[in-house]
Amino acid sequence: MSYKALPDALHIGDSQVAGQGIFAKEDIPVDTELGLSHILLEILFKETFRTPLGGFINHSDDPNCVKYPVDNKYYTKYYIKTIRPIKAGEELFLKYTFYSVHK
Repeated sequence: MSYKALPDALHIGDSQVAGQGIFAKEDIPVDTELGLSHILLEILFKETFRTPLGGFINHSDDPNCVKYPVDNKYYTKYYIKTIRPIKAGEELFLKYTFYSVHK
């Protein structure tokens, strides 16, 4: 999987929830992989790096996306995928748990 700041189907826009957010430019089906959101370096540093996708997606207690890890012995990459269909113009949301776990 090659890195891309945002998939073609997404854009950053003004959010009614908080500042700016990630929005769908077109309908996106359930279980669609949206891309890399965070990288946690665990060996030399306890440092987390966010991509634009991870930096602009907002929180909701009723999210339409989920973050999941892919581990190796040097780092953990976190990816985002949809957990329900997303309509064009709809804002994407995650339920934030990451920052309370890795301080």
